Amino acid sequence: MTTFKEKLDQELGEAPRFTQSLQEDILRQVRKTKKTRRWTYPLIIIGTIVMFLLIIEIGPLGQIEQTQHASIVQLAQQQSIKKYTMIYNSNEEIFKAGRPGFVIGQRVMEQSSEKELLHQLLQQATMTQMNERTFFRLQRDVWVEFEKGQVMKLKMFINEEDIGIVDYDNHSFYKVDNKELAKAYLDLALKEDAKLGMSGLIVMLVIFLAIQMLGDKLMRKMFNIPKEYVNSHHRRAVWAIKILNIIMLPLFMLKGWILFTIIIGGYLAVILFSSIFVDYYYGREEKRHYLSISSAFIGVLSLILFIYYIS
Repeated sequence: MTTFKEKLDQELGEAPRFTQSLQEDILRQVRKTKKTRRWTYPLIIIGTIVMFLLIIEIGPLGQIEQTQHASIVQLAQQQSIKKYTMIYNSNEEIFKAGRPGFVIGQRVMEQSSEKELLHQLLQQATMTQMNERTFFRLQRDVWVEFEKGQVMKLKMFINEEDIGIVDYDNHSFYKVDNKELAKAYLDLALKEDAKLGMSGLIVMLVIFLAIQMLGDKLMRKMFNIPKEYVNSHHRRAVWAIKILNIIMLPLFMLKGWILFTIIIGGYLAVILFSSIFVDYYYGREEKRHYLSISSAFIGVLSLILFIYYIS
């Protein structure tokens, strides 16, 4: 053994293999790596929360088109209606209708007879003082775009004999005293309001979760991906996203924000991007990010099919 060591020393020399500066550099790199890993999952949580807040800001609030325009009567007399949508909404403080494809559950009024009926209503509207409204059978939000691009948001209170109309942006109140027009528009509004209501939306979410669970099981079996977490940091990051998901989804549903396609798209983007990043960072050796990528693919495909169905 001694002879072997002597020969090894002759070949490599007896000087230390690592200089003092090299040792310090190695220790510095190790400390930096530990510090980076320590702050990784809090940064992921903060970034996810910030993205959610941005979604809320550009979602329901981003659809508001604050425009000053002439009275609805003047616009209706000067221009024809290019397109309009209608949706049920009992909350007078929030406006839900929007451009076609923007809001889940709204009706897109495409027939010329539907546009003409609304056009006649607006032409015969009379501006009055805002007062206590009598009983009304239906309440609808109506988004209207005229041929030159002017957009109008109307809250309509529909009866069989008359209709109350509130210009949402200009805060002016109109009334239509025409029994025939009011009855015709009531019949139009009583038709099926949407291809997919809230119950249908819940069914779609259940189907999406079932397909996602099936895809997760197939990917784990195909690439032999274990179910256990890589380490405690991985577990904390994953559970932080899950808890945020559990909190935000019911909030969106209670507030009615889940009706906006931009909210659903942004929500899926945040959740899926965060999951891919976490799984790739902590478990790329075990191909854990393949699970998140497959979930993202299923989510994006489901969203495309969903939007195509409701539009």
